[in-house]
Amino acid sequence: MKSNWEYGGYYRKHDMSGEVEIGTGIVKVHDIFDQLPDFMKHADCVFCDPPCSKQNINSFYTKAGRTDYQEDYRPFFERFFQIVDEISPKNLFIEVFKSNKDNFMAACKERYVQMEISESTYYHNKENRCWIIQATNDQPIIRFNGIDEQDAIELICKEVDFGCIADPCMGKGLVGYYANKYGKRFVGTELNPKRLAVLIERINSGKL
Repeated sequence: MKSNWEYGGYYRKHDMSGEVEIGTGIVKVHDIFDQLPDFMKHADCVFCDPPCSKQNINSFYTKAGRTDYQEDYRPFFERFFQIVDEISPKNLFIEVFKSNKDNFMAACKERYVQMEISESTYYHNKENRCWIIQATNDQPIIRFNGIDEQDAIELICKEVDFGCIADPCMGKGLVGYYANKYGKRFVGTELNPKRLAVLIERINSGKL
């Protein structure tokens, strides 16, 4: 089972220490509970697929070789929106699930004039149901009309007017990949160097 957590082993090929410049962006291996790197504050747009529960957070800790598990989801939720407030993006997109949808919507409504939530899927499987929240003060609302999260990320990176897009839970880097594809700046942080190295490989190879 643990072999599945190597994510192709690309971390062996790439130096994942410090701030890594790749394509049109900058990324860093980083724990979301640590101080937000200054380069993240240059973003004016955010897309994030954050962990949706305590169990989900701790599964990512396990895959990153960490054992300092979270005992409750609330600290992560509060820290996430502290980061949103620090970045203060014009557009905020969050992929959510049944377990965290209502709380994330409420937090977005406290911060933005307009908010829309669209049904979506992930891994191009109609059985994998999720939603994408868009919160904004001055940008047109996008209605994703049930398209998969990967296609939604590409649409955002292609069509939304932003100078730099951030993802504080970057994972394997779809946000970075599509921003780079369309020549737009991106920044991101990710707990697991093995996952983040997938983005480096994707940009170097030019393919997912």
